[in-house]
Amino acid sequence: MAQLSPLAVVLGPEPLGGLASVTEPEDVPFAAWVVAVDCRQVVDPAPLIQRLRQRVPAAAVSAFVDTPRAARVPELLRAGFVEVAVGEEHLAHQVTRLRAELVVANTLSRQVDMREGLLLVIDEIAKNPDLQHVLQVAVVRISELFSIERVSVVIFDHGAKLGFVVMERDQKLLENVVIQIEDYPELQQVIARNEPVLIPDVVGDALLAGVRGKLETAQQHHRGAVLLPLTRRDHVVGALFLRSKALLDEIDADLMAMGRLIANITAVAIGHALEHDELLSETRALQRSKAWADEQLAGLKELREFLDQAKDGMLVTDVEGRITYANATAASILRQEPRTLVGSYFLTLLQPHCHALAERAIAGDAVGDENGYVDLAVGKGEEAPGVVVSAAIRPSVNPEGVFISFRDVTGLREIESELRQTKEFLENLIQSSVDAIIATDTDGRVILFNRAAEHMLGYAAQEVVGRSNMSIFYPRGEAWDVLRKLRSEAYGGRGRLQMVRKELTAKGGEQVPVNLTAAIIYEGNREVATVSILSDLRERRRIEEKLSQVQRRLQLTERQAVAVELAGVAAHELNQPLTSIMGYAEMLRRRMPDDESSRKAVTTICQEADRMASIVRKIGQITAYQTKPYVGTSQILDIGADGGGDPPEEDEG
Repeated sequence: MAQLSPLAVVLGPEPLGGLASVTEPEDVPFAAWVVAVDCRQVVDPAPLIQRLRQRVPAAAVSAFVDTPRAARVPELLRAGFVEVAVGEEHLAHQVTRLRAELVVANTLSRQVDMREGLLLVIDEIAKNPDLQHVLQVAVVRISELFSIERVSVVIFDHGAKLGFVVMERDQKLLENVVIQIEDYPELQQVIARNEPVLIPDVVGDALLAGVRGKLETAQQHHRGAVLLPLTRRDHVVGALFLRSKALLDEIDADLMAMGRLIANITAVAIGHALEHDELLSETRALQRSKAWADEQLAGLKELREFLDQAKDGMLVTDVEGRITYANATAASILRQEPRTLVGSYFLTLLQPHCHALAERAIAGDAVGDENGYVDLAVGKGEEAPGVVVSAAIRPSVNPEGVFISFRDVTGLREIESELRQTKEFLENLIQSSVDAIIATDTDGRVILFNRAAEHMLGYAAQEVVGRSNMSIFYPRGEAWDVLRKLRSEAYGGRGRLQMVRKELTAKGGEQVPVNLTAAIIYEGNREVATVSILSDLRERRRIEEKLSQVQRRLQLTERQAVAVELAGVAAHELNQPLTSIMGYAEMLRRRMPDDESSRKAVTTICQEADRMASIVRKIGQITAYQTKPYVGTSQILDIGADGGGDPPEEDEG
């Protein structure tokens, strides 16, 4: 079965919604299953969609128009488009939804096909257990299952030296086709490992390096190969050899398990033939087909042995839910004895709150995850569930009943619960931080924006998470400078940035001073994210400014006290010599006759000395530090001002 490709493209002149763009319908890849056609400039979409359907008939074809052309939606739907997207955001959402729907549909279809294919194989073998028919059924069903045309059945001799190609798809029994096992490293690996072998590309695979020359000269070239071992009692007796002309991708585990199951059924049939003579060719093996045709039913019992050895628990119930088969693993997981399980009802093994869900699954409703697995709690009554199982419940048509496979996931669910609690705790811790925490991906796009960051920068988290780049918060070029320092060894070591002071731009344009520390988050050696922790410095700056003002006022107060004390000292020290000058000057003036020429100078000395005495008295009376302008921009002490009051602000010059 071919699986859907996840490829989605846009047919138009330019990429839309993050999708790859092609210009012509013939350029659309065959693997595309969602194609968005840019119809903004398309007048008649009918010819275009017709060409596209010829190219990719199974793809979901959607039309894209912009908002001004939204009125064209009915016209485009009539033209044959499955849906119409208006705007790129609608287109991206639409493509994601279509992809999810198709993946789910493909998964369900694949599981149904695999189940029906297995039932068909068993049914066909049961109707005609002839070995040739069994082999033909095996190669046809395996070919259809893996969508590979060339399938061969190879039987090994007892010493695993030779291989006999006994059947190929759409061909009768081959005669005398013998191969040397040493020429096929892939067959040697199947024999050694007893496990399926997948070779996506035979040209580049190291396993086939020694035989690459033979591969290049082979008549039928192939690029990919799958080999499924045919095992009989833990011994590899042959292989189903699938060869593809195209490269092979990784094969789904369920698909490989189904192929292995068909291979085991085929091995049972082959094994009974090889019991008589493992070295016989396919011709002689088919001649003995009558001898072991009656043993086919016994061969089918080998399937039960295989199920008993499975690591998953497996139950089969009738339509009423009564268990008719339980393997050993099921009994072990359910803490039951196998004999007590058979005959009991499946629902009685479960907690009551799981009954409704299990009944829906038994009825054929789609429940559980995308693969149909649902968690069920095992236990009776109201007792706490000791075991949680992840079960796939599949109704069966032939024979009518229900097939249930499950595995114990108790420990896994406990771990998931602990991880969920840890995640919630870390998220609460980040949101409760007083510092802003911002995380970005490798492209700088914001992926985390806590509440402190919202308060600091004025943005709501939904405005920036997944929408904005971290550079919107920095001045031009600053974001790249921070990233450069993070990747350097000089600023705290590679991947770490010690605290630096930066200014970020808030939503309203306000410049916010912050202390910034940052780190790069790695997975191995690969950068996956960057986290920044920011401390808001606006309140600290306001406190620092107030403290600076108080310090300046304190300096002025101290200067006033010094000036007052200095004025008192100066008045005291100047008063005594000034008194002597005034006394002697007055004495000289009295002794001099009025007509003496020097009397005028002595009188001037007395007047100026008296003036100085008045100035000294004012200096002695200073109680407040006040200044007045002097020459230029200078300030001097104002001894004539009234005392009291606060001193004025003084220029630092």
